[in-house]
Amino acid sequence: MVELVHTWKNHGYLATCTNKNSSFANLRIYSHGFYNGDAQGKEEIDGILNKVELSQDSTGWVKRLPPIVRGGAINRYWPITDGRLVVCDEDSSYQNIKILHSKQFGNILILSGDVNLVESDLVYTWAIMGSGKEDYTGKDVLILGDRDGGILCEIVKLKAKMVTMVELDQMVINGCKNMRKTCGDVLDNLKGDCFQVLIEDCILVLKRYTKEGR
Repeated sequence: MVELVHTWKNHGYLATCTNKNSSFANLRIYSHGFYNGDAQGKEEIDGILNKVELSQDSTGWVKRLPPIVRGGAINRYWPITDGRLVVCDEDSSYQNIKILHSKQFGNILILSGDVNLVESDLVYTWAIMGSGKEDYTGKDVLILGDRDGGILCEIVKLKAKMVTMVELDQMVINGCKNMRKTCGDVLDNLKGDCFQVLIEDCILVLKRYTKEGR
């Protein structure tokens, strides 16, 4: 193993190790005592950590935290989730659907690896609606691809005449029934007194409504 140690005055150290099999490890040691490492091979990072620990006194301040391993069932690099699965990981005909839980942000909708919405995102929903600028009272409203039902829920509160939400993926709607802080109970039924949810292709619905002169 080849080791290189770079020193920054008053800022700690950077240790770089490479092995004959081309594996490597980097360890950043800060002046206040904290250190973190990135390794392609477990043996390399263990070797560096052992040397660091042996170089310290026996006060017991050195503590190893379990590594974050890529490729797990749930991506632990999502920064806003504590990794607890609320709804089982499912694949629809269109995408992968996950709903995870965060103590700080509430339930999180993740579609094919991309965070779409968290329950604390009400201000985001208001921004899309043009809240405070648009008056929906007594109007017919068409929502294309709302998914979580957040916009539908908020516009229904504003006394629109009829709100039509179009969503292609029924499984997303079923999963988002767990996003109560966002959608309330509007997704429990696909039709209400002043709203309806159509499980169809948005483009086809838009073309049909255009022909009908809506």
